[in-house]
Amino acid sequence: MGSQGPGGPPGVRAPYTVLLLPLGTSRRDPGARSFFLWLQRMQALEREQDALWQGLELLGHGRAWFEGRLREAQQRQLHLGALGENFLTDLHSEPRGPQLAQIQKVNMCLQNLIQEKELSRQQKGSIQPKWKTAQPGCPKMQQGPTRV
Repeated sequence: MGSQGPGGPPGVRAPYTVLLLPLGTSRRDPGARSFFLWLQRMQALEREQDALWQGLELLGHGRAWFEGRLREAQQRQLHLGALGENFLTDLHSEPRGPQLAQIQKVNMCLQNLIQEKELSRQQKGSIQPKWKTAQPGCPKMQQGPTRV
């Protein structure tokens, strides 16, 4: 269908095509029903693979973005350290509050996604309590102290 080869994701994603072949039997036939369910499962797996490839591509871009912001923050810290007590004369430094909150939210969402998958692997089908599952709003996780 739309699966990616070992070389990675293609540049253009083809739309899904579903081909239904007449089986010459009724809709209640177990073979026809089994084929239909198999086809549905294959499509779901294809959609999951496409989402994972897209996520992998976004993580690559995200990694580059995070590395750039990290270098900038390190440079600002060095600059501020060099100013010492005269830091109030630096009119170029701006607080990064809203962006920091967004970065922390992204980090929490990624950690929740990874932890949820790890927990499901460990529990192998056992049902998790509702309070332990990650919610779509990416709830706050416990954070350690920031090291300076």
